[in-house]
Amino acid sequence: MLALSLSYLQVMPEFLDFVFPFGKQINERGFHFGGFRSRTRLADFERGLAVPELGWSGYDYKMCYNLKSVEQAKGGGEPWSIRQAAIHHSFDVKSGQSSWIVIKANQLLQDRIKSATGPRGLPKVCSFDGLDRAFASTLATHLVFCQWSGENWRWYIEFLEEQFQESTQRTLAPITRAPTSPLRSPDRPPPRQNLQYHERIDHATWPEVKQPPEPPPVSDPLPMEFHHSPDYTKDPPKTPDDLSRPAKMDSRQDFSFTDVQRTHHTEKNANAAMLILKSNISIFTDIKRFYRTIVSFQGWPSELTDKCSEDISRFEQDLFSIENEMRLQLSRIETLLQWIADRKSLVSQRCIHFELG
Repeated sequence: MLALSLSYLQVMPEFLDFVFPFGKQINERGFHFGGFRSRTRLADFERGLAVPELGWSGYDYKMCYNLKSVEQAKGGGEPWSIRQAAIHHSFDVKSGQSSWIVIKANQLLQDRIKSATGPRGLPKVCSFDGLDRAFASTLATHLVFCQWSGENWRWYIEFLEEQFQESTQRTLAPITRAPTSPLRSPDRPPPRQNLQYHERIDHATWPEVKQPPEPPPVSDPLPMEFHHSPDYTKDPPKTPDDLSRPAKMDSRQDFSFTDVQRTHHTEKNANAAMLILKSNISIFTDIKRFYRTIVSFQGWPSELTDKCSEDISRFEQDLFSIENEMRLQLSRIETLLQWIADRKSLVSQRCIHFELG
């Protein structure tokens, strides 16, 4: 059925490049592929097949592209999901006949197009009075898809930032040294040793050696509780210095391998989001360039040049606004990736610290 529809509408073969990434995949293949393709047949020597019954004069232009956005996922697993849409469009510059093919995994864009072309829809989308208004409605339809591709990125990036903080926040805890034993406190003087004192021996007279005097009593260096407590496995009492220090954490408790995996997963999603935003911005640029240059092609109707120049300018301005918002979110992702790189470096340093003791 799909092959029959594509043949009937004379779809560009390049459109299949944007269709192949769809479908269930264990490992993503071609998902991040994106681009813009176009073909024009405006001059007499480029004229295509003419079918008056279908409104085809043979003078037309065609384009296809794909866009991606982020949507809230239903069911278990990740709360957000990256979704793609493949769009094919053709417009006959003589009859004003246009065709659209939109491939997407759910009905979101279909519902929006129905809403825009309904009785209470957007006037620009559902107005076909004359060739110029039919052309302007195609620009408004492009905007529906482009606006979808710029949605929800703010909330998705906030979700990635929260994941990053939850998995790496513990690495910012201060590294503390173990409490010092009161027996080896640097402020406590060492106990006096029991030294043997001997008088100097005179080798000339060889007197009888005297017994050394009794050494003075040595004060007990240990607190009383060490002598009378039956439990010698108790931790030594903490000094005032030790009470001000947080307890030392074990390296496994400080940062687990699960945290490393979660951080890597967040970094992977952030890199994918950055690639998608750059791809969407590049496609916006190609669409604007196409409509900016096609008005100068041989065979382009002068009616469209005179009556639709303002529509093209507004279309470019609307795309520019969406693009600016995407660039802002792109800057946030680049900052997040820099934070992740710095935090991973900190984790490595902490691991080395704990290994060296």
